Amino acid sequence: MDEDQETDIINRVLNGETDAFAGLVEAYGPLLQRVIAGILNDQRHLAEEITQDVLVEAFRRLPNFDPARSPFRSWVLMIARSRALTALRKKRPTYRAVVPEVAQMPPEPRDEVWRQLDAALHQLPGKQKRALLLSQIEGLPYRQIAEIENTSVGAIKSRVSRARDFLKATLKPDL
Repeated sequence: MDEDQETDIINRVLNGETDAFAGLVEAYGPLLQRVIAGILNDQRHLAEEITQDVLVEAFRRLPNFDPARSPFRSWVLMIARSRALTALRKKRPTYRAVVPEVAQMPPEPRDEVWRQLDAALHQLPGKQKRALLLSQIEGLPYRQIAEIENTSVGAIKSRVSRARDFLKATLKPDL
């Protein structure tokens, strides 16, 4: 969604057409859920719950949104980051259901690669993991990630570089 579409929807919502907010939910809900799940180490159930909280909070705070300060996407991602980090600090219990038959099946080779990548991502420090996911998975520019993380572009570049180096070293096949 481009900024003109965002502005149009925001203006419509602020002028009383609250149903228009659904356009922002459709555009950014999946992104928010992926980012939050990444911060929460893939606790998908909790990520869904926090995503809903973030969208409600964004709707409630929409009159305070200032497009001159940042694009809507950056603003809502800052809210998401804050909520997800708060949830991590609270250490809510995670709910995981494993079907025994599936858990006992031998993994396929490509499944093993994904499992190793997932395990390596979970070992990354939170700041590096967030920077890597936002830049490489979500395709956000470093400038926008720096705004979301409230740091400099140089710090984001460093975090992404360190995360990549860690993954390369961790996932390097045994010789």
